[in-house]
Order: sequence, then C-alpha cells, then structure tokens
Amino acid sequence: MSVTRTATRSVCILGLLMILGTPLVFAEEVKIGVGGSATEDIFYKIMEPMEKSTGVKLVLVLDGPSAALRSLDNDLLMAAVGGISFQDWMTMMVKEGYKPSTPAEYKYQEIGRGIIKVIANKGTQVKKLSKDQLKGIFTGKITNWKEVGGADIPIKIVYAKGTSGTNAVFQKEMMDGEPYAKSVLEASTAPDLKAKVVATPGAIGLSFVSLADETVLAPEIPLLERPIILITKGEIPYSMSKVLDYIRGDGQKFINKAVVKDWTVK
Repeated sequence: MSVTRTATRSVCILGLLMILGTPLVFAEEVKIGVGGSATEDIFYKIMEPMEKSTGVKLVLVLDGPSAALRSLDNDLLMAAVGGISFQDWMTMMVKEGYKPSTPAEYKYQEIGRGIIKVIANKGTQVKKLSKDQLKGIFTGKITNWKEVGGADIPIKIVYAKGTSGTNAVFQKEMMDGEPYAKSVLEASTAPDLKAKVVATPGAIGLSFVSLADETVLAPEIPLLERPIILITKGEIPYSMSKVLDYIRGDGQKFINKAVVKDWTVK
C-alpha cells in the first residue's frame, strides 16, 4: 500500500510540474580530468550555474594533465584538460616515458587562456622579478631573497605535482628548459601549494590569477600566458558538447580571466 501511495504521489508531483510549465532537468554526468589552471579559472566558476541551466553535472578529477591523458586513453574520462599547448602536452608525455595515442585519434580545442603567476610568502618583501631572477630561483642557483632585493630569508620553492602543465610551461619559457631545483617543498594541488606558501617563511610557487589574492605576494613578472586545451577521443558526446557550448556562451560571465579565442576542433 505504501509503495503504491509513494508511486502515485510521484506521478502527481511530475504532473503538477508539467502543468505549471516547470522544466524537468535531470543531471547528466561529465567526467573530466583537469589541471590546476582550468580548475580554478574555468570549471569551478561554471559548475553550479551550468548544472542549473543545462542539467550537466561536472565531475572533476584533479590529477593534472599528465594523469588526465592516461585516464582518457584508458576510457576512464570523457575529456582531459590542461594549461599547455597540444604539442607541448604530447612532448611532456613522451619525456615522462608515456606513449600517447597517435595525434589523429585525439580532437583538441582551446577553451580559454591562462596566465601563470608567481606567489610568495608576504615576508619575502619582493615586488618584481625578472626572467633571469625567476630562472635563478627555480633552478636553485639563487637561494636567498636578499639576492633579488628582498628580505634576508632563505628561499623555499613549493612545487605542486598536480600542476604538471603549469610546471612544464614555466620550465620551458622562464627557465629555458633547465631542471627545477632538487630541494623543494612538495604540494599536491594548486590550493595546497598556496596554503604552504602562506604558512612557510621564504616560500615561493607557481599559481594562477584566481589564487593570487591578498594572503600572498604576487610580484610583477614577465607576462606568461598559455592556452587551456581540452582533448577528447572519437566523437564528442552530446553532454560534452553542452559543456563546451556553455563555456563559450553563458559561462563567460562566470569565468575569471579565461578568454575563449578559438573554437575550431583541430
């Protein structure tokens, strides 16, 4: 009897919603592997409003672009996203000893632009850093903040494993491909890196516009902009296309410093 009443009540509620013209939106899950820049500057901004508007629920796997591509190749994700060009992404995977699928199997597109920032503990007292100074700091050749006009405090590099795309782009563009210093304070994600920078005297790390707030110093550095790339394999599922349409449409009013420039699938 109770089951019948429950079923009847559900039918009545659905009927009433239809009569009132209330849209019935059922969530479709889209599972995406993402790096730090895309997470902070795009997906965290649009998750809630997009689900309310389209019924698509984003499930984010915060492993960084390297792990995301592996999971995509194993059919565990619908898409992989990273703040790195497609060509540099493939090069990074090969350097890590992983053989990605042939380029023809992937479809990739730029969904925005990200700016790499440097954040430091407030006690460092540094307002500006040149490319040469950044290279010296992150390779470990400059070891005290007084060498770059700051306080007399040892430099402590915080390195996030979950932002492999950011790390690779910075290494290529600012460090001329030289390796990072051997002695670093490890972090998992970008927010974890920020927390360690805030808590550690002399700390510095790589971050994004949305995380460079009043709790840290964000010294002026040469502009370092990079694409945010989304990769799929095979035909793009309808639910995934709804996410892409939302990012380039209504989602733009929620996205922080992520400018869509090219929506051609390559």
